[in-house]
Amino acid sequence: MNDRTLPGDILRTVTYFDLFAYPVTEDQIYAFLQRNSVTREDVRDVAEGLVEEGRLARSGEYYFLADRPASAAAERRNGEREAERMLTIARSVARLMKRVPFIRAVFITGSLSKSIADRKSDIDFMIVTAPGRLWIVRSLLTLIRKLFLLGSRKYFCTNYYVTENGFPLRRRNLYTAIETVTVKPVWDDGSFERFQEQNAWTRDFLPNMHPAADPALLIAPRHSLLQRITERLLELLPLDAADTRLMEVHRSHWMNVYRHLDKERLASMFIITPDVSASWPEDRQVPVLTRYHERLTAMGLH
Repeated sequence: MNDRTLPGDILRTVTYFDLFAYPVTEDQIYAFLQRNSVTREDVRDVAEGLVEEGRLARSGEYYFLADRPASAAAERRNGEREAERMLTIARSVARLMKRVPFIRAVFITGSLSKSIADRKSDIDFMIVTAPGRLWIVRSLLTLIRKLFLLGSRKYFCTNYYVTENGFPLRRRNLYTAIETVTVKPVWDDGSFERFQEQNAWTRDFLPNMHPAADPALLIAPRHSLLQRITERLLELLPLDAADTRLMEVHRSHWMNVYRHLDKERLASMFIITPDVSASWPEDRQVPVLTRYHERLTAMGLH
């Protein structure tokens, strides 16, 4: 089954999420399918056929590879309950973040953006900042985390900062496409729609996916009075120069900490520009895609 048949594409989708021990619903199979010339009814009929063939298994609404234990569905339900708890915390954290000068939006990324979590999970945030103020914001949030959270990243993991000028993502593959379309806005001033529009390349990988905000997750969009007043006062200072200087301080720090790594590895771990600050000390992208393609080859689906 190495041609692009619908059964093969459904197996490809389920196999990708199986890497994360994540059973998927019929709607999710359709949304993440790498083709768009089918209907949900087609997906349901073919998925059920794959269950009858013994290539997929189903428990309730969840489909997963047949060699995964049936407990996978129960584990996903447990993960969804934990995610609900953590999303409530994320909304509270976002309410604090919206008071920080020059923050324009707060998004959730990672596993929590897919409504899955366990007790070891962090809350991963993408922070959208005003242009020319990204490194000031990053420094302020780092200071807040160290002073009030003793450096803990559990509920305050902010490894990705971006201005609107940095919305278009450089890395474009199935992994980054899925991570992009599953981003969840918690506080949004219109940035989410612009972020998705500027990453319309994801449709090349996921033509059925139409990213949308969850109204139940969003907090009030208005900017706080404290933020507006603080920004006006800070604008009296030479902030452009300060932002550039802070970027170079961060660059020097990271390059010193990871000086034992070669340039190629560093380039995969960090993005350091005026419009993007991203750090992935444990970049999962390459390992995930490598394992994915190995699994497809073993299944005769490559």
